[in-house]
Amino acid sequence: MQDNVTRGARPDGGRDSVAIVAVLLLWLALWASRLHGPINLRWDASTYYVLGTALAQGKGYRLLNEPGEIEAVQYPPLLPALVAAHERALGTSDVLVVGSRLRLTYFILSGIYLLAVYALGRTVLPPSHALIATTGTGLSFYSFLHPSDTLYAEIPFALTTALFLLCLRRDRPGGRVGAGLLAAIAYLLRTAGLALLAVWVADCLARRRYREAVVRAAIAALPVLAWQTHVARVTSEPAYRMPQYPYQRAAYNYANVTYGENASLVSPFHPELGRTSPADFVARVGRNVLALPGSIGESAWIAVGSAPYLFDKVRSATGWRPPPREPVLAVTGICLAAIGVGAMIGALVLLRQGEWRFPLFYGLTLAMICLTPWPEQFWRYLAPLTPLSYVFLIGALLATARWLAARGPVGRTAGASLAVAPLAAMLLAQVVIAASFLRGLQPVSYFGADGRERQERLLTYEPPWHALDHAFEYIRREAARDDIVATTVPHLAYLRTDRRAVLIPLEPSADTAARYLDAVPARYLVLDELGVPGIAERYGAPVVARVPESWRLVYTTPGTATRVYQRVGR
Repeated sequence: MQDNVTRGARPDGGRDSVAIVAVLLLWLALWASRLHGPINLRWDASTYYVLGTALAQGKGYRLLNEPGEIEAVQYPPLLPALVAAHERALGTSDVLVVGSRLRLTYFILSGIYLLAVYALGRTVLPPSHALIATTGTGLSFYSFLHPSDTLYAEIPFALTTALFLLCLRRDRPGGRVGAGLLAAIAYLLRTAGLALLAVWVADCLARRRYREAVVRAAIAALPVLAWQTHVARVTSEPAYRMPQYPYQRAAYNYANVTYGENASLVSPFHPELGRTSPADFVARVGRNVLALPGSIGESAWIAVGSAPYLFDKVRSATGWRPPPREPVLAVTGICLAAIGVGAMIGALVLLRQGEWRFPLFYGLTLAMICLTPWPEQFWRYLAPLTPLSYVFLIGALLATARWLAARGPVGRTAGASLAVAPLAAMLLAQVVIAASFLRGLQPVSYFGADGRERQERLLTYEPPWHALDHAFEYIRREAARDDIVATTVPHLAYLRTDRRAVLIPLEPSADTAARYLDAVPARYLVLDELGVPGIAERYGAPVVARVPESWRLVYTTPGTATRVYQRVGR
């Protein structure tokens, strides 16, 4: 990779111009079919929106969906502040209005991000390879398509990360100050920004600027102390220890407690497994380390479950009979792990050549990911690393190709193939998957105050989510203003029904769960078909089965098993 490091830093105006045009065309192609309608508000996205609405209304950093509008302590506040800025500028919190403008904001941010990725690749690669890294990033479902379609922190955080790494390479006062500011912004977007703050300080230590390192460490501590002071204040107040209902601040009630509290469980969506012991923690880290290579491959390339779909496409185009599903999944898993291992090897190659900033940030982020109990969320944590994964993988392939070329004519042929074939196959598979998603946008229904339905399209909004749209609309029409809804997705329920909404209690005992719902008190219970993490199936349905006399079925979304139950006698 040494030759490419040298060439990567060398101006190449003509080829750079062509590559930048290609990046812009890629950006527009990936957005052409999805520029209309509100941004996706599934899962954490609706939490960010609720928090932003509280800020816009001057209520502080609060979860408006909760009884008592409790103060939030899990999500750093910068993305909700972005939502609040949109609401204040537009003069409304209407999801249709503000969500549509947020979609345009993410459209712009994602375009800047792809340009930043190209610039980042050019610091160590020639134009053609930097373009490959950018194209791979843009075509990645987990690292670009899905995050850019959803109100998650991934795209703003990834953009901030890329700009930080670019600024850090410029050993000038403006670059150093800009890098520090970007690191602070990253931390206020996601706690993982700690890695950027650490790299910013380490940059001074590596240059033996120890006095400046002390100053940077003090500055880096400011955003951390500011947020953690807020968390400490809220968690020390009587209101936190004496909540509105028994499980409002339970460790499994993820949006209502700190990351540390939620992560203290062996499995946050299976709280009956108990708290994490030292042995459990060591086992968790071990499992995560083993899972990392494959997770890096999934985040950068395709999900393991996409392989059978690709083979079906080949079959329909050629008539070739694909192999059985299980071997396909096994081989895909091996390929994904190979991509991850290749990226790690490339990071080591770059580190040996003296470029330590990229590998250090990469390694620190991977280390933090290994501490978490959410392997199903690794794709989100790894999304900002995808540009570096591609840079490292390309570097490893080029270094191997040069080594083979030095072995003679056969080695040169093998090296040339190794430098081209894997990347070409990866990009081709990504094109097929991306095109499939962009052609098959999923319907989502919004309802006006008059009950009129407006249907839009989202990249990911499977039928079980669409069924919830109608279930929540039923509650919005029928529920009294002070009624409370219990559901798997309380923040989305609040946005759709304008009624208080709480998480279904994750209690293994149906009796305990029923008693907790009585204490809320929940007037409506929504049982969905969302599948993973299976909250409605494992914790909500047993309540209805245990005390059927207390819950009356009042609505079922046509053609689905999504049901709304109303409490009897209240």
